[in-house]
Amino acid sequence: MSECLHCEISQLVQERFEHGDTDLVEMASMMVESLADLILLAPESDRSNLMAHALSAFGQILLEKGGALKGGSNATH
Repeated sequence: MSECLHCEISQLVQERFEHGDTDLVEMASMMVESLADLILLAPESDRSNLMAHALSAFGQILLEKGGALKGGSNATH
């Protein structure tokens, strides 16, 4: 196992995709459910801020990796 959670998740998703699990909507839904579980681990008073940060980071990273923002990606990998 890698020490990088991002790398582990990406590898798992890639393996499922390569083995024919190509229902991207279902895979995305499962990942969102995992994010919701993570947010629910936080104290109730922090959940709304954590959710807002996660959604903001999602948008930022998607734009960077998709090339919509100049300067490329500042994402971890």
